[in-house]
Amino acid sequence: MAMFKREPREVKTVTIAGTGKSFVTSGKDSVLNDALDAGIPFPHSCTVGTCGTCKVRLLGGKVRELSDSANILSAEELRERYVLACQTVARSSIELDVAGLAEMPDHPLRRVDGEIVLQRPLTYDIVEIGIRLDGPLEYTAGQYAELTVPGRLGPRAYSFALGAQRRDKDYATFFCRLVAGGDFTEWLFAQDRTGTRLTVAGPFGNLWLRPGSSPVLCVAGGSGLAPIKALLEDAQDSGAERSFTLIFGARTQRDLYCMAEIAALRDRWQDRFTFLPVLSEENDDSPAAVGRGLVTDVIAGLAPEFLADCAVYACGPPPMVDAVERLLGALRGEDVPFYADRFLDKSSRADR
Repeated sequence: MAMFKREPREVKTVTIAGTGKSFVTSGKDSVLNDALDAGIPFPHSCTVGTCGTCKVRLLGGKVRELSDSANILSAEELRERYVLACQTVARSSIELDVAGLAEMPDHPLRRVDGEIVLQRPLTYDIVEIGIRLDGPLEYTAGQYAELTVPGRLGPRAYSFALGAQRRDKDYATFFCRLVAGGDFTEWLFAQDRTGTRLTVAGPFGNLWLRPGSSPVLCVAGGSGLAPIKALLEDAQDSGAERSFTLIFGARTQRDLYCMAEIAALRDRWQDRFTFLPVLSEENDDSPAAVGRGLVTDVIAGLAPEFLADCAVYACGPPPMVDAVERLLGALRGEDVPFYADRFLDKSSRADR
């Protein structure tokens, strides 16, 4: 009886152009999941094909899409062979262009267990949690990690809230906002969770301060203050000599927090730091120093020469970040150094 020798299966690899990084893909799971399993800090957020954070350009090879990406990607992006890594499976070895990955800070992607040792309220719907880790975890201010309560909840993405030079390597701090219907935050707010064990994976994210001498405009909303505060703290600790303006948007006076930390930044930087809080739903009894309206109202009133030259870092709810980007595009055209992190909530099937 004749025996037929089975041909060995092709080993499929994913190469990321311009980075020197490559990894083996199973051809069964998404490119995103295989990248994360290989320790590649691949940009992502929702993981279900709704946010577009993981969009990449396919430079070569064949893929299969798990869902139609036409609702997320533009017609031009589709013509240029952009795909969503979370909804793409490799059918052959492929090469990808992943925007921002080549210049991303080179920290090892790690999964570290730890214990919640601090839980304190910052506002009625935002708490700070501090996690003592079983080992070191590096990050650059502005980046984020994914938190998982093994066997129960997660992963959920939260930004590091403390300048990297201001903490022990085995300690991490996060600001968590209560989201209606959000499994993780409703669990967290139900009672004091100190003593709970969980896993922290990271770092991820492309919101970090680029070198330069131009002034910096930071725009934060809600718990989006976490990475912006960390970024400013790192800039100050590193001796940055640029000027910084922080616009912090909230609904009412009770939504403002970390005022002491912001005051400390101002005290050290003096006239190189400007803080502009703005409230969208506040009555006339608030202090005169607090603006009324939206963050875009404040931006529109800034000096034209400042807006013409500043680099912009924005973090918060997607509608706010999108409005800021549209306004700056209208004021300056498309040539705006604009770096953003959009905090997706339960409605976007991600709970930050």
